[in-house]
Amino acid sequence: MPDGPTPPNLAERNVLLLDLSKSMLAPLPDPGSSKERQKIEVARTAVFRILQDAAASGTPFGLVTFTEVVRVPVPLGEIHRENLPYIENLISLLTPSGRSAIWDALAVGSDLLRAGPYGVQGNLVLVTDGWDNASTRFDVRTDPSKPLPEGRVDLAPYMLPPNSHLTLRVIGIGNGEERDKGVDAERMNVLLGQVNARAAELSLPAAFSFQMVSTGSALFAQMVQAFLDVGYEDDRPIEELHPEELARHAASAARALKEPQQHATVARIRTAHTAARDSGDATYSEAPEIEVGVLATAGGAPAYLKERYGPLGEVIEAYLNGRYDVALDLLTRAQAVLPPVTRLYWEARVQFARKAVVEAARALLEAWAEAEKLPPAPQAQVLRRLALLQARMQSDKETETLVKFIDDTEHRLTSSDAKTRERLMALFAKLMELRGTYQLTRLSGEGDLQDAAQKHEAAVEEVFGELQDARLDLATGGPVVEGALEFIEICLAEMR
Repeated sequence: MPDGPTPPNLAERNVLLLDLSKSMLAPLPDPGSSKERQKIEVARTAVFRILQDAAASGTPFGLVTFTEVVRVPVPLGEIHRENLPYIENLISLLTPSGRSAIWDALAVGSDLLRAGPYGVQGNLVLVTDGWDNASTRFDVRTDPSKPLPEGRVDLAPYMLPPNSHLTLRVIGIGNGEERDKGVDAERMNVLLGQVNARAAELSLPAAFSFQMVSTGSALFAQMVQAFLDVGYEDDRPIEELHPEELARHAASAARALKEPQQHATVARIRTAHTAARDSGDATYSEAPEIEVGVLATAGGAPAYLKERYGPLGEVIEAYLNGRYDVALDLLTRAQAVLPPVTRLYWEARVQFARKAVVEAARALLEAWAEAEKLPPAPQAQVLRRLALLQARMQSDKETETLVKFIDDTEHRLTSSDAKTRERLMALFAKLMELRGTYQLTRLSGEGDLQDAAQKHEAAVEEVFGELQDARLDLATGGPVVEGALEFIEICLAEMR
């Protein structure tokens, strides 16, 4: 390894490689839907969503497209919101034609992620429906005993020089058993075998996968899983609250922690920090994750909802415009496309907006059941969205305030330093745990009451100590960090 640590955030850079060969104009079926969409249309919808997330998080993103020629329409870098309309218009004009230079495109993608002595650092996602039939410089070795054609460069070692930390995910469209009928599954697996062997040889992390899809909904789901949400009409961000308002909100939220009979929903929510710790593994899951995104709605519905988010975008657009019956009809049509918890959450929210309380409660109950099946990483955020809706439906202001502060803090710190976000979410997790020791002071027998109270007070003091350390370390974190720390401190005082 080179001297010194790896530069920060290099491993968080993302490059998408998108096939623009002529076969991407072909339609993809979708069970349960009478409308077929072209592969390129589905892929564009996913790219719009990915761009939106990149702009919100500040995570560097780049786009490589390829036919016989490899191009870089979106250079690797931060996506700024003011540039989104230009970039989206550029992507909407990309027209499939010609053949597929897949190996050359993978080489260009790795070049974008190249970091000098640190090798290739970041994430590559390749979306293709074909076989490599146009690369002119790079190739994949199918027989180790035979040399590559003259002038060709072996792709696997080129992509993985020493010291690299590369994640490669291949999303193959269609049935690849016949040429031009879908992705070349055999050679893709050969490539993954070679990069795995190369990673083992150099003792590098190995995170390479190949997933085949055959429907439009599966393609979108593999490119980006969606659990989109929009803020409520009376939402106010942390940094806009006056100190007296913040204190009132924190005291109200503390009551949700102290009164289990009146605030049963609190027991069902967890912070992402708690979920990761309980799972024992925050990164691995066999199930596809559902990304939770919150759309700002100040000034009306966000632009390009349908283009960016597909069927769910249409539902949200109808909901924001007060066309609740239309939103429900669109949800029914999109049943085969949306993850069950997403569809049921939005059904509950739309039904509640149209004052159909019984139907809303039924859909929300089913959404809770589906959320319990999710892997831990996305589950924490999804449970909070469900808890917030349930608190609204039950007019439980205390639980609503508690959940909103946890959720709002995590969302507003998406683009900040990961350690700052993790530190605050860990404090929220400790605050939630105090609910258990507080209840012991109320439920213990007479002889155990004093012991339970002492244990609870010791737990509170421990969290107070961690909070004070965080105040010193995060003194320049800004109004969101300061507001979250103040909120936690007031809640702690109420929990004594």
